[in-house]
Amino acid sequence: MIDCTLVTCEKISALDPDDRTLLHALRERGLTVSSAVWSDPRVDWAASRLCVLRSTWDYHSRYRDFLIWIEQVAAVTAIRNDPHLVRWNAHKAYLRELELLGVPIVPTVWITQGATRGLAELSEAHGWRELVIKPAHGAAAHSVMRVGREAEALVLGQAHLDGLVQTQDALVQPYLSAVAAYGERALIFFEGRYSHAVVKKPFNTVLAVGDARLSRVEAAEEEIEVASKAVTAVPGQPLYARVDLLRDDAGNVRVNEVELIEPSLYLTAHDPARGTFADAIERELDAVVKLEPRSTAS
Repeated sequence: MIDCTLVTCEKISALDPDDRTLLHALRERGLTVSSAVWSDPRVDWAASRLCVLRSTWDYHSRYRDFLIWIEQVAAVTAIRNDPHLVRWNAHKAYLRELELLGVPIVPTVWITQGATRGLAELSEAHGWRELVIKPAHGAAAHSVMRVGREAEALVLGQAHLDGLVQTQDALVQPYLSAVAAYGERALIFFEGRYSHAVVKKPFNTVLAVGDARLSRVEAAEEEIEVASKAVTAVPGQPLYARVDLLRDDAGNVRVNEVELIEPSLYLTAHDPARGTFADAIERELDAVVKLEPRSTAS
């Protein structure tokens, strides 16, 4: 039986370079590890003790299929993060829940599917000079649009928003200038403990992480505090998490995203991280093995 399968998508069936370092770290521990594409009907998921979601970066475009697949896999083996966390995290309404629990998030206007909201009026009402439009279901910066207050930009942004809400909920947020000046900070956690941080490229839709070594930064104490509060507020115990932070115009730390499904974890940016993650997976495997039914001698 395979100890662990790292789950990916068709476009990077051989795994992202970042995740290949994790695969090697696990194999160095003597574990049997494979990779598989989540949408490949030929994969026998029951042959693996533990499936770890890593680079399923097309799930948002096949959202219903992905959730069906999650339930099917969970019925035959262990999958991490847990399916209930995946369902919770797949719709950005989770940010609302975090805010109610006292986690500071980027100011957000929530627009339900089928609703009509005028961007010009919304911008004026909130005093937001520039806007960011996001789908409620999405990965990386796909279908995310930055919109200025110029008439032409608002027309294009309105068309984009109207298109999104035909099929799903959407979010409108202020564009925070710190994205360019300070950067969006991504803080990585394993088993609820902070590991390292990187600066993300704004509006990046590139799939493979590649060598992220140069993007590593030392997170400020208040950033670690806010990100830790967000992870603690998650309704469960994630094996891995990434909290993306921005600073508002007053310099306050705000949560932009909490990624629990398929986040890049920038393992190559911090050498100890791949070992930390491998250790966490090994402990998860030990727990899974203890739950396996024992065969009895006849």
